[in-house]
Amino acid sequence: MQFGTAGPVAGGYTRLMYSQTAKTLLFIAWSIAVFLAAIAIGITSIANWVIVAFVAIVPPLVVRSFWRAPEQTISESINEARR
Repeated sequence: MQFGTAGPVAGGYTRLMYSQTAKTLLFIAWSIAVFLAAIAIGITSIANWVIVAFVAIVPPLVVRSFWRAPEQTISESINEARR
């Protein structure tokens, strides 16, 4: 906000931080949904709970490795080059 022309919410990392927060909330929601579904089905054996834990934890870890941050905008590239 060099000359007061940018809005108060403007920032270089806003989209990236939103992406990280959304990613974390999505993974937590997935895990909770899987565990609630297991409880609703009535899983009782330890072997089945191990499978439920695997289904709740492994897919988010795999997706996390492929989920990319948003591409850098032209204005962000220009600002980075000016630094």
